[in-house]
Amino acid sequence: MNGKTLAAALLGAALTLPALASAEEPMIKSIDVETSLNDLSNAEAAAYWKSLDTDLETAIAAQLVGRLADEGMDIKIDMSEVALASFFESAVGAESTMTGTVNVIDLTNNTNFKTFDLTVTMAQALPMMPPGTDITVIPPTSQEVYAGMVATFAAAVVERIDT
Repeated sequence: MNGKTLAAALLGAALTLPALASAEEPMIKSIDVETSLNDLSNAEAAAYWKSLDTDLETAIAAQLVGRLADEGMDIKIDMSEVALASFFESAVGAESTMTGTVNVIDLTNNTNFKTFDLTVTMAQALPMMPPGTDITVIPPTSQEVYAGMVATFAAAVVERIDT
């Protein structure tokens, strides 16, 4: 599944969920994710995560349906590490991970901001994968792993913004 297909699938799924913003939930003006080549831990990860910026922005937007507006907070994410654990690395305890620093800024109210570091692991992404997925045999470069990691990171960003 390519990035455009993933983006359409995530957006479609989000539109089917009731997502009305309450007065307590902040409105979001923009979402910007940046991943530099230095953040990717190996060549395999660089090839695999090439559309991460767009896919993660789309996944976060899908979680915020009903809260996207012309005015509101800006979400800026600087990915600091993206790693794929090979089968052999996984056997000795290494995991695929995504790590980034999230900055949430309200340009109309400079006292309303949050900054936090966020790391998501393969184990945390398992509930986002199709039922019955066995992480001991699924390759870390599978589309299911990619979609699960992106969806888990997006959900964690929104959860942290709302708490």
